[in-house]
Amino acid sequence: MRWKMVALAGALGPTAAGCNIAYYTAQTLVNEPCVVATQLSIHHSLRKQANASWKEVRGEYPRRAFTSEFHDGFVDGYVDYLEHGGNGSIPAAPPPKYTRHKHYLTEEGQCLVKDYFLGFKYGQDIAIASGKRQFLTVPVLLPVEDKGPPAFKIQPPAGSEILSAPKSMSAPTPPPAPTPVPQQSQSQPAPTQLQFPTLTPEQIGAGGSLPQSGSVAIPPLPAESTPARIGIPPAPPPAVAPKLPAPPPEVAQFPAYVPTPPVSDEIPTVPPNRTELPVALPTHPEAAGKQP
Repeated sequence: MRWKMVALAGALGPTAAGCNIAYYTAQTLVNEPCVVATQLSIHHSLRKQANASWKEVRGEYPRRAFTSEFHDGFVDGYVDYLEHGGNGSIPAAPPPKYTRHKHYLTEEGQCLVKDYFLGFKYGQDIAIASGKRQFLTVPVLLPVEDKGPPAFKIQPPAGSEILSAPKSMSAPTPPPAPTPVPQQSQSQPAPTQLQFPTLTPEQIGAGGSLPQSGSVAIPPLPAESTPARIGIPPAPPPAVAPKLPAPPPEVAQFPAYVPTPPVSDEIPTVPPNRTELPVALPTHPEAAGKQP
């Protein structure tokens, strides 16, 4: 009988102490999985947006030689900024897959790790330019700061005399303003009107003599005249600004003799038909004639 009392006291002890075990247990078993599922759903959606933005980059800059490491860094940087915010700085170390594989612990591997950081920074730039970060934050209403109590003003009672300052403390009288000196009016001659001879169509066509007086009548320019009609070349169309920020200059471009890879590929593959590259083309005209 004694052990039953001990067990009952142990079960009812936390409840009597004020700890709601059932409430926190339900919150841990129901609410936390929902929060984790929501975060995973948002993360998956952001990765889809990152891949869609990467396709736009491939279409905007098809001649850039992107690597798979640059693509991985782009997606990670895009998702990292939209998910966690920040000031657009790159991480101090790459992901574990770049540190536990011996392929990245070589001279060529270090260059590929650098491509990852370049892609990470570029992905953050694209995410910042998209302006989607503001829609992934919870709006918080901050309280308005109180301006303080109203100003305390003392109003004298009706019929009371207001003490004035003594004469010794009165403000000094400002000096009189100087009298403006009238300027002497100078007569200016009227502008001379130039007289030009009047030319009529008959005189221009027949080569007649010019009259001695009259004004030149200049016909108005026709409304349908264009700059090209009067000899002025039309202005060139404005250059179309790129929709996305340019990749970093460290990303090389394909040589002129290499065909443009298809933008449908996630990573540019050269050549498009996935065959071996042709023999290096000559660099000067003399060598061009020796090619078969």
